[in-house]
Amino acid sequence: MGLCVLCGLPGVGKSTLAAALRQKKSPNTIVVLSYDDILAEDAFEAESLREIPCQPLQPGGKEQSLWKQYRQHLLRCLENLIVSLSSCSPLEAPSDVTDSLWKRFCHCLERQGLITTSETNSEFHHFIINPLLGPLYIILDDNFYYQSMRYEVYQLARKYSLGFCQLYLQCSVESCLQRNNGRQNPVMDKTILLMEKKIEKPNPEKNTWEENSLFLDSSGGVRAEDTRIIDLLNQALENPVQPLDDDSEERKRDRKICAASLIHQADQSLRRLISETMQMVKGSVASQDIKRIAQELQCAKSKALEQLKKNITENTLLHDRTFNVQSYFKKEKERILEPYLCQSQERRTSCQNSPAIS
Repeated sequence: MGLCVLCGLPGVGKSTLAAALRQKKSPNTIVVLSYDDILAEDAFEAESLREIPCQPLQPGGKEQSLWKQYRQHLLRCLENLIVSLSSCSPLEAPSDVTDSLWKRFCHCLERQGLITTSETNSEFHHFIINPLLGPLYIILDDNFYYQSMRYEVYQLARKYSLGFCQLYLQCSVESCLQRNNGRQNPVMDKTILLMEKKIEKPNPEKNTWEENSLFLDSSGGVRAEDTRIIDLLNQALENPVQPLDDDSEERKRDRKICAASLIHQADQSLRRLISETMQMVKGSVASQDIKRIAQELQCAKSKALEQLKKNITENTLLHDRTFNVQSYFKKEKERILEPYLCQSQERRTSCQNSPAIS
């Protein structure tokens, strides 16, 4: 099974190519998921929802727009389909997806002959997967103008060890506008112009996960028989994405970033504690002791951070957090301050008990 991201500006010819690929005689079974068809009624109910966000939607970010939510819902429907196909089990609706979106998703698959409504359940929540004539390719037809949108699809391919590739169509923005205006439900011109400025094209040189990408000029149309397209689809099927293992370079890089962030946060936290402590002891200890206290606290901070780094290197901290930096430092702080505060208290007591000079 494979996932193909078909991306590019509105009007560039994606849907035309997707339809041609589905109709072309091939050993592969082609199913097209058109985001416009599945999301249209809900996500485009308000014209403002077609506007492009000012910033890319990063994976794990806090963007919670209605448009983002619908895209996530469609991905959950897709994941359920992948699981159903892989396990030869009936297709059921995700629990948190709207009925209207789920119905359009299933109607899209039913029209293409991939699923059939179960005889025991006609409420669009239970479907039977029809037998496939060959390997299945699911083509996702959407603009996918941000890298993060495409990466979410790649993550699904990696999770289930599927083939993954990208077809990026391009032509002049003038041609896109002209084609778009001939549609029944055109996208606003200003949206296409804004998208053209912000679109993040696949970058195989920078992102290894985008190495199976093909750029096609659609100015004069694109033929489904193009051998480059066929080769791309076959290559991705023959080389499915491998799931992450614990020792993968990406995991190592993630752990390194996490460790650096943790050490930085600990350093900032200890700096604040030292600053608060120095403010507290001013006026409570002798002025000549202030510098010594600051030096000893800095030394304690360095030891605490070294211990933290050691625990991370030994791969213990990130799992059980057995070493508490702040707790360690506070104990050291109390140990450092105790003799100075005692000396200060003794001096004050001595002064109070000294006989007054007449």
